[in-house]
Amino acid sequence: MEPILHLNYNIDKKTLLTESVEAKKNAIPYTDSRYPDLKLNDWLVSHHTSDYVESVMSDLGISGKARFYWLQPYAVIPQHVDNGTLCGLNFILTDNASPITFGDKDCIYEAALVDTTVPHSVKNNNHERVMFKISIFNQRFDEVAEQIKKYIL
Repeated sequence: MEPILHLNYNIDKKTLLTESVEAKKNAIPYTDSRYPDLKLNDWLVSHHTSDYVESVMSDLGISGKARFYWLQPYAVIPQHVDNGTLCGLNFILTDNASPITFGDKDCIYEAALVDTTVPHSVKNNNHERVMFKISIFNQRFDEVAEQIKKYIL
């Protein structure tokens, strides 16, 4: 199975982009407890919840932690596996977004279930990349794929 499955879930990008503006006020540079010296100042993260976010998780029947990520132009997220996250529902909110890369394969998507236990990276282009993500800690990629199969392309 590929480590990314495209979704046809109709996320309200306008609402999330509006919420992201407020969430960005609390954004911090990405850090990872596995790498204490790592601090990516051009990759910001902010935990976020709202009635809309809760309704999305309820609609999909999942539980997780919702976050916004902002990747600055030309920033690079090195190859990694997510810390403690088994998979994630990723929604790209901006146009002209750069792809996620698994090995040497670039995958362009707007909405996807991503197996975050498979090494992946992002090399951003000249646009800010804004992503809304629901990190899932208690279900594997294949389990979530089965659960939300009606939304998988």
